[in-house]
Amino acid sequence: MDSLIKITDLKKEFVNDEVVTKVLHGISFEISSGEFLAIMGPSGSGKSTLMHILGFLDKLTTGSYFFKGQDVADLAEEEMARIRLKEIGFVFQSFNLLPRTTVLDNVKLPLIYNPQAKEKERIEIATKALEAVGLSHRLEYSSSKLSGGEKQRVAIARALVNDPDIIFADEPTGNLDSKSGQQVMEVLEGLNDKGKTIILVTHEKDTAEHAERIIKLRDGLVVSDNRVGNRVSAKDHKELRK
Repeated sequence: MDSLIKITDLKKEFVNDEVVTKVLHGISFEISSGEFLAIMGPSGSGKSTLMHILGFLDKLTTGSYFFKGQDVADLAEEEMARIRLKEIGFVFQSFNLLPRTTVLDNVKLPLIYNPQAKEKERIEIATKALEAVGLSHRLEYSSSKLSGGEKQRVAIARALVNDPDIIFADEPTGNLDSKSGQQVMEVLEGLNDKGKTIILVTHEKDTAEHAERIIKLRDGLVVSDNRVGNRVSAKDHKELRK
């Protein structure tokens, strides 16, 4: 597999009123294209900060970050914005849906930044994304009327509409019951089977074990980086899928 992400001695600190808070203390690893990786750690370990840097939502303080062989430090803001729009999809714990807007319109939202896409094409792309997560029967529902698991699957569909190479999922099951969480993980596993790179951020061991590789953070440092021997598959939890 080709190297997709490579970080070396990555450090991150925040400065507020001359108070320096060091969050990441020199992290190094690589992620290959097509991997399903979990970044795991307790609250305050730096995992969300790391995801924001890898997802071009924040910048490192020192160290290096190569994305598809390109040093991110050499990229202009316009190119980083293009990568965020076209090559990366985000799924967050809080769903971030517009509550009084239909499911279809929520999923179409990222496509408004593509002026070349006509409204008919936007509807077709969004509908296919919703079909991919098993929600084609909810197109005209108000998102406020959906269950938590359905809302998260809508959020995944929204992350898919620009056909990104990578999907970052930040605590995607954190607000869900066991059945809904398994359904969301089954969707992510299916996307990975189709070649998408999945980077999952979680503090839950049961969720992390759906990945093929787990990087554990503690106090801003990598404490382990291991392949998963007995990987969990959501498809095996038939009693939760009924």
